[in-house]
Amino acid sequence: MYLEQGRACAEKPTVLLLHGFTSGKEEWSEIMRLLRPVAHVIAIDMPGHGETTRNPRGDHSIAGSVARIRQFVEAKGLHEHGYHVVGSSWGGHVAGVYASKYPHNLHSASLMCPSGLEPQKVTRFVRSLMEGRNYLLPVDSSEFQEFLSCVFYRQPPLPRWALAIGLRDRVPHYPFFETVFDQLMETDQRFLLQKSLADIKTPTLAMWGKYDQVLDPSGLDILCGSIANCHGHVLDECGHTVAIEQAAAAGNLIKDHVVKHHRSGVVNIR
Repeated sequence: MYLEQGRACAEKPTVLLLHGFTSGKEEWSEIMRLLRPVAHVIAIDMPGHGETTRNPRGDHSIAGSVARIRQFVEAKGLHEHGYHVVGSSWGGHVAGVYASKYPHNLHSASLMCPSGLEPQKVTRFVRSLMEGRNYLLPVDSSEFQEFLSCVFYRQPPLPRWALAIGLRDRVPHYPFFETVFDQLMETDQRFLLQKSLADIKTPTLAMWGKYDQVLDPSGLDILCGSIANCHGHVLDECGHTVAIEQAAAAGNLIKDHVVKHHRSGVVNIR
């Protein structure tokens, strides 16, 4: 499933948005609004997330997700005229590896605090994994509060009923998400982005929240030091949820980036 605004045309760039682990296409709502005047925008539910089918026996590795994104790009005909890819966290990992593998007619990439890089520091989230816990899969209201405090710079005040609804919608899918997470942690997948950086030739925008407690902001230096054409930005008063906490700043950076690197061409969208 996906959200789409605008129509593809030679004058406007097409932007494909890839969300993070356990999130959904709605993560991009505010950034889509900001891009609406200048771009044709598509936000998809990543494999096994949102309204897509959850198949616990499927290939949910980074390589497997890259292959499915490619299928979507070809089905929509995006590769025939040129497009831009944007990814956050896990979606950023997928977007980066995708850019290294499918550069043809990919005009730019934007990576927001992507996973897939060897951390320079042990973050709060990584420490929790070492202790046998996963903040991304809270099972009660106390753990949900801990999850929010980990991913946000300023934890949003949520009433108990909102926490209860959030848990109700998430917890039934945890067996599936645990299967996906285990695949993402496989030795050949965990740092696949870092292994692919030298092959990214597409102009790249990199962003990181200054106070990210999930993935260490030192990843920004890795991206900018390894990708030939990469510009990095640290976003203040921001944790891991860049597309939500700093939607205006991130959206404007993405807008400027895609407009700068848009190349008009023949449009043939199915």
